[in-house]
Amino acid sequence: MRAELRDSLEFLFPDSLVSEKPVSRLKLDLARGGTASVHLLLNGLKAGTGLRCRVRCGGRPVAGARWFRLAAVPVEVNTGLEAFVEKEGEPNPYVIRRAPFQVYDAMEPVAGPLRVAGPTLALRLQVPVGRKEKPGNRRYEIEIEASGERQSFSLETLVHRPAIPPVGKDSFPYTNWFWCEPIAKNHKLEAWSPAHWRMLERYAKLMASARQNTFLLSLGSVFETKNGRPVLNRPRLRRLVKLFTDAGLYYIEGGHLATRHKGEWAATYFDLVLEPVAATSPEGNARLASIGRQLWSEIERQGWGNRWLQHVADEPTAGLAADYRVLCGMARKYLPGLPLLDATMDPALAGSVDIWCPLNRSYQKNRERFVEYQLLGDLVWFYTCCSPGGPWLNRLLDMELLRPALLGWGAAHFGLDGFLHWGLNYLQPGRDPFRTSVMPPITPKSWPAGDTHVVYPGPDGPWSSLRLEAQREGFEDYELLRRLRDRNPRRLAAVIRPVFRAFDDYTRETAVFRRGRRALLAALE
Repeated sequence: MRAELRDSLEFLFPDSLVSEKPVSRLKLDLARGGTASVHLLLNGLKAGTGLRCRVRCGGRPVAGARWFRLAAVPVEVNTGLEAFVEKEGEPNPYVIRRAPFQVYDAMEPVAGPLRVAGPTLALRLQVPVGRKEKPGNRRYEIEIEASGERQSFSLETLVHRPAIPPVGKDSFPYTNWFWCEPIAKNHKLEAWSPAHWRMLERYAKLMASARQNTFLLSLGSVFETKNGRPVLNRPRLRRLVKLFTDAGLYYIEGGHLATRHKGEWAATYFDLVLEPVAATSPEGNARLASIGRQLWSEIERQGWGNRWLQHVADEPTAGLAADYRVLCGMARKYLPGLPLLDATMDPALAGSVDIWCPLNRSYQKNRERFVEYQLLGDLVWFYTCCSPGGPWLNRLLDMELLRPALLGWGAAHFGLDGFLHWGLNYLQPGRDPFRTSVMPPITPKSWPAGDTHVVYPGPDGPWSSLRLEAQREGFEDYELLRRLRDRNPRRLAAVIRPVFRAFDDYTRETAVFRRGRRALLAALE
């Protein structure tokens, strides 16, 4: 057996090899409230062998330490230079490997001895550091034992005085859209059964642990059709809000009221989500009035008005601008006082939304205009999805694991107000994320590897991913970067510059990122 430690912000692969001089010691700088994470790569194992892993500090088992076996997932085709997947004759040079390949991303929780399945194994260790722990050095002694052979490693951490604030109302607004009903299907549960509710709670806790504080409630999850009309299921809505609130999330995203006519990108008007009616027609207005008033009465009754962000329609384009403006006016009429938030890239939609949310690439292209809107009182979030590809920051499976971590640094650098991604668990029917990562079946417009999901359906609950954990770290850094901005903007610029300069200009070296975090923590001591 050969084994070594690897940085937790670098992807590993099933064909990764332990170095000629194996790394047995690593150092990390941490804030209080952070997590010490490290990977272990093992080669030369025999299938069927039992393996034990332990971690101690000062000779004692470490409370709260968690082990994960990393599971490999496929990358069938590479992300495209602009978006979606590569087009023939247009290779993307900004990928970590040429597809097809497999990469370790899914994190299977481990409790007790492991049974080795093949010659290579990748493990992840996470050790939480409490917000009130005493600053100083920690040395974690790691031990791996298989077939009577034992190897030891050392993870040395310096815990700095700054503390990461808890997730909630005052943390960086961050949402991954999730889909309630497929959670039941993926875990073979009856929709809205007691077992489904317990599973939803596990998802909510994982989301909060990753620093998500905003949760989407699609209209289809909280409305039912009775006598041919949508009726709000008030008990279900209240239970969902309570479940996510109890898990630690705070802001509620009201699901989209409308969608493109027949789902066509080139459509010039919207249909209501719950009924196939042109949203801004007289009939659509009447139907939307009923839907909005049912929602608003419950929002008022429960006192959710200061927590509720309302979506109108996703990604309105220039061709949809006129219909979108009318639709926003209708939303304000039937859901008064709620801030409107949508993925909005066209700066010409001024006055329609309260919270802009352009792609990071679109934000950077039109930054001066978006800064003007912030000065007028609007908020500006940003998002990524099947776009952008190429060198841009995103969180896809053929990109460096640093990229999702750097999203938080980008938010701090540009003074952005929140982040949105559409795919926590949008797995397509019949598609197993352990067997396929590009969804639906491969075409030039397929969603690239990992775009639809950053969690995996394990047998007893959701498994996190390396990408989700990397993004968590970046948003933890954001909280500290924001604190430094309030104290010393010039010092902040000096800390960020070596790490991040633009969404398409940033370090790809983990060592540079680690030095940047050390400089950040030192600046706040």
